[in-house]
Amino acid sequence: MKYLSLPFTTLMLTFFLLVLKTAHANPDVKDRSINALVNYKTNCNIQSLTREITKDNALKVTAKCANETFYPDGLVVLCSERDVDMSCEIVTKAQEFKLLNLIYGPMSERVHGPEAEEE
Repeated sequence: MKYLSLPFTTLMLTFFLLVLKTAHANPDVKDRSINALVNYKTNCNIQSLTREITKDNALKVTAKCANETFYPDGLVVLCSERDVDMSCEIVTKAQEFKLLNLIYGPMSERVHGPEAEEE
């Protein structure tokens, strides 16, 4: 009985280490965190995400938007720490339509009314 438990213990220990190793295999920020950030901050309806690791070990995510009006080349999100979603920021600026502002006035005033002094 004593010798039977040794292989079983070894097997269980190996299984535990394997589970522990695979649990930390992908520490990157999850897609749902990127989706939440982009949906909250922009009007880009994400079609696809492409991940890339930069030279300084940061995570660069390129999002392709379904509505290409404000982001025709896509949207870039850069996470300075790959496993912390609070380090992510949108680095692509929205496309501006200056000729439309000459015709209609600034879009923010036209859509949202005059800016309230909150600051």
